[in-house]
Amino acid sequence: MDDLLAMSRRQLDGWASEFARKRVLPDETLRLRPSLHLDEANGLALARGAGLVEVQADGAFRLAGAAPNKGPYNLFSRGPAPLLNREYLVQIAAFAEIVIEHRWPARRVTFEYDALDLAVLDDRGRPLVVAETNRDTKSLEVMLAAIGSASLDQVTNPATTIHRKIAALARYAPVVFWAVAPGVRRTFDVEIDPTGMPRLRTRDALPRGPLAELDCRICGSEEDVRGHSLPGGRIGLVCTSCDHHWSRTPRTACRRCGSADVEVGAYQGWAYDEPEAAADDTMASWHYVDWDVYRCQKCHHVWQVGRRAD
Repeated sequence: MDDLLAMSRRQLDGWASEFARKRVLPDETLRLRPSLHLDEANGLALARGAGLVEVQADGAFRLAGAAPNKGPYNLFSRGPAPLLNREYLVQIAAFAEIVIEHRWPARRVTFEYDALDLAVLDDRGRPLVVAETNRDTKSLEVMLAAIGSASLDQVTNPATTIHRKIAALARYAPVVFWAVAPGVRRTFDVEIDPTGMPRLRTRDALPRGPLAELDCRICGSEEDVRGHSLPGGRIGLVCTSCDHHWSRTPRTACRRCGSADVEVGAYQGWAYDEPEAAADDTMASWHYVDWDVYRCQKCHHVWQVGRRAD
């Protein structure tokens, strides 16, 4: 756990430094308050390892399967120092969770849908599930309270961001609403009352998508997926329809529950040669690292293993 948090923090520091350098900010130091949450680190590592998000050197990112006009977004905003757009980390984590855990193809998951953060579309392109992501639990509770207390006039003539979100709920009438914050997932059925107001009723979980175990997680294809052997017992998979690549490692046991049903992804990052020295010198020598990101399909534990790239 600590290794994943430390690695994610170093990666964010590196992206922030490049963001600041390219924009000639007076201070390149990223300040994180509160500290990075394990849920944020897990979500980012999982999304990258599964090939669901591509992050550039300065924090600009795009989501797999997104329409050409969606993005790029950036993890940082300008200030005297780079400012982390914290909610994007939660959005990326929620996006990856919808695809990998709840089995919805990435092409049916829209990042920023109207005034809402995420939407899962049905076969006819209508929002079946919509999600709002929050940077912390307090923000999530404030949002849910606002939904419960909104008046018809506030929804008919929305003047604030939260009222525009409630108006979008009323307009699209999705089946499910998902509220997400680091370490928190709350799921609701959406009912539109006779006045047109959305009402939330607690439910157990998100509806499961159509993806089978070996279907392409980007386009959902089953027939176009091809497999091949990889070193270390991994099984490499490629979708010939959308060219998405991923892999599975059925022989790797989960470190938490012992299950052999473990999925693996990979991405290349970097690390300082001497992390302690780099605390005072962000230009210290560094090297590329090949990371394998593992996710247990039984208990959803995420961990990763890195090795110095050749």
